[in-house]
Amino acid sequence: MAVITGWITNIIVLILLATVLELLLPNSNMQRYVKMVIGLMLMAVILSPILTIFTKDFDSMLRSAALTDPTPDARMENQIESKKSEIQASNAAYIEEQMAVQMKSQVEKELRDQFNLEITHVGLELKDAEGEKNIEQIAVTVSKAVEKDVQDVEAVSVSFELSEEEVQSSDAQSKKVAYFLADEWGLYPNQVGIQVKGGE
Repeated sequence: MAVITGWITNIIVLILLATVLELLLPNSNMQRYVKMVIGLMLMAVILSPILTIFTKDFDSMLRSAALTDPTPDARMENQIESKKSEIQASNAAYIEEQMAVQMKSQVEKELRDQFNLEITHVGLELKDAEGEKNIEQIAVTVSKAVEKDVQDVEAVSVSFELSEEEVQSSDAQSKKVAYFLADEWGLYPNQVGIQVKGGE
């Protein structure tokens, strides 16, 4: 604003000077030359803002206009990207958790009735396909179903050696459970991994 007021003040002072000189000079050839010089000076003062643009260094003007510290924008963009990835990760974890809960509740009763087992943990491995989450693998941990009634605790004997028949029967039971769960969830049996805890 100060530049504009200074520019207008210069124009007004020059016009006043021209008027005073015109009144003081007698009618002669000299008056024509003075009028021409004052007219040129007036044009120079009027065009001075435009002339200052041409006298300055264009490269420095462009640098000062273009390089207005891009680092805050980049920093803001990085923060937005990190927040976005955090939100996507928490959203994916929530989706996995909800899917696991729904899948567990879907087969809980039949698993208990047919195999006397209950699911203790469901781990999902999901993959993105065309904007949707598809199940790649499921790791299911099952254990013997615990009765709801409180009963007296009996003495427990633990054997650390499993016979070959027990290993084979546990593998056969795991396969049966895997086939059952795969059928219930609409998956292939090789997508379901079963781990039986607390077996006989």
